[in-house]
Amino acid sequence: MSPLNSLVLGLGLFFLGLQLVGQNLRQLSSGGFRHLVKSATHTPVRAALLGIVAGAVMQSATAVTFVMVSMVGSGIIKTPSARVVVVWCNVGLTALAFLATINIHPLVAFVVGISGIIMGSVRAKPWNTIAGAVLGIGLILFALQQMGEGAAPLKDAAWFRSGIEFALASPVLAFVCGIAAAAILQSNTGAAMLVITLAGVGAIPFEQAIPVIYGTNLGAILLRFFLSSGMKGAPLRLVRMEDFFCVLSGVVMMTLFFIESAGLPLVATTARSFEGAATQLAVVFFLSNLIPALLLTPALEIVATQLKRIWPGEQPTASLLTSQALCDASTALDLIPRELARLLAGIRADAGPSGSVDPETRTSEAFRQQAAAVERFCVRLASECSLSRTQSTTLQRLRAGLHTIRQIGEAVAEFSDAVAGLSPATRPVAERLGAMLHGHLDLAVRATSSLDPSAVSDFDKSTKHHAVPVEAARETFKTAASTFPTEARLSLAALLDNFDIAIWLIHRLSKLETRILETEPV
Repeated sequence: MSPLNSLVLGLGLFFLGLQLVGQNLRQLSSGGFRHLVKSATHTPVRAALLGIVAGAVMQSATAVTFVMVSMVGSGIIKTPSARVVVVWCNVGLTALAFLATINIHPLVAFVVGISGIIMGSVRAKPWNTIAGAVLGIGLILFALQQMGEGAAPLKDAAWFRSGIEFALASPVLAFVCGIAAAAILQSNTGAAMLVITLAGVGAIPFEQAIPVIYGTNLGAILLRFFLSSGMKGAPLRLVRMEDFFCVLSGVVMMTLFFIESAGLPLVATTARSFEGAATQLAVVFFLSNLIPALLLTPALEIVATQLKRIWPGEQPTASLLTSQALCDASTALDLIPRELARLLAGIRADAGPSGSVDPETRTSEAFRQQAAAVERFCVRLASECSLSRTQSTTLQRLRAGLHTIRQIGEAVAEFSDAVAGLSPATRPVAERLGAMLHGHLDLAVRATSSLDPSAVSDFDKSTKHHAVPVEAARETFKTAASTFPTEARLSLAALLDNFDIAIWLIHRLSKLETRILETEPV
C-alpha cells in the first residue's frame, strides 16, 4: 500500500472510529448524562464539569451545542447553565488527543478483533454497546497508526515537503490552513489529530504545527451556520456562543503565540516540558481550549447580552423538532410531549358571533401540518437513532398520543360546528359547555407539556366519565337546556353527545400519558 493510500485509509478509519465511540458512549451515558444535566443548573462549576464530560463523550462541540439547544427547549436545563456546558465541552473533546499518545499499538489488533467479535455475536445490552465503544477506540488508535505510517515516508517526498513549507510559510497562513482543514473534515478534533499525527512522525515541525492547531477551532463555524439556519432567539444565541468561543480561542491563542515568539515563555514552553511531539501538541490543543474557557466563563452574561443585541428576539414558537434534535434520542423524546402540548393548545371549541365557525378554532391546515411534522420526526427518530427497548415503547405511546390528539381536534371541530348551527337563543347555553371543554383542554395542555406525575394524575381524575367536573358540566347543561322547546332540547342533547366524545378522547390521552410514566426513565 502506498503511503498516500495508507494516510487516506487511516483518516477514514479515524472518523469511523470517532462515530462509533460517540454513538455508543452516548447510549451508555444517556441516563447518567441526563441526571448530570438536571443537577448542572445548581452551580457553574458543575455545569463546567458536565461540559467536559459531554465533550469527551461526544467528541464534537457542535453536537453538544445542538443537544443543549434541545435540552433548553425541553426544559431540562436553563440557558445560563447551557452556556457554561457549551463553552467547557471544548475542553473535554481534547481528551482523545491524550488517549492517542498512549503507546498501546501492539494491543490494537487484539482490541479491534475481540471487540468486533463481541459486537457481532453478542446482541445483549449493554455488552454490545460497550463492545462498540471499545471497537471505536481501537479503530481510532489503528487509524492514527496508519496515518503515521503513511505520513512517515511522505515527509521525505519533495512534493510533500514543498507543500508543507508553502502551507506553513507563516504563522498566519498556518492558522488559515488549520481553519480550512477543520472545515473540510467538519471536525476540529479530526483536524487537530491529523496535525498531531503528522508532527509525531516528523512531517510537520512542532513550532509550525502550533498555529495550525489554533486554527482548527474555527473550522466548524461555517457548518454551524448551515445547521442553525431557521433558528431564532435563545437557541440561535446559544449556537453563536459556541462560535464566539471559537473566535476568541483563535484571537487569544494567536496573540499568545506572537508574544511568545518575541521571547516571553508561554504555551509552547509549557508544552516542551513534556516528552514527544505528539504529547506536546496534545498539551497545546488542550491549552488552546482551556485558556479561552477560563477567560470567557466569568463574562458569559456580558457576552450573552451583546449577542442578544445582534440576534434579538425570544425563543420562537416554531417547532423544536429539528434534525439537530435527533443528536440525542432521550432529549428528542422529551421534546415530543412539548410539541403535542402545542397541538392541544391550538384546539378551541369557540363559534364566531355570526354563527360560522372561526377558521382558527378548527382543525385547520396548520394543525394538520404540525401534526404531520411531529409524525415525521417520530419516524426519523425510530429509523435513524438506536433506541433502547424502553425508548421504543415510550415513542410508540407518544405516537399513540399524537393520533389521539388528532381525533380530539376533529371531535372539537365537530362540536364547534354544532354550536355554530344552533339558534341564537340556545347558543349561549352550548357555549357554556364549550367553556367547560376548554377547561379540560387546558388541563390536558399542562399535563402533556410537563408529563409531571401529579399533573397527569389530576388530568386523569378530572376527565373520567363520572368525574365530578364532567358530571357537573352535564348537570349544569341539562338544567339550562330544560327551559327550551323540545326541538331545541334535542339539538342540545346531540351537542352533549359531541361533548362526551371529546371528553372521552381527552381522557384516553390521560391514560396514554399514565402509561408513559409507568415505563422506566428514558
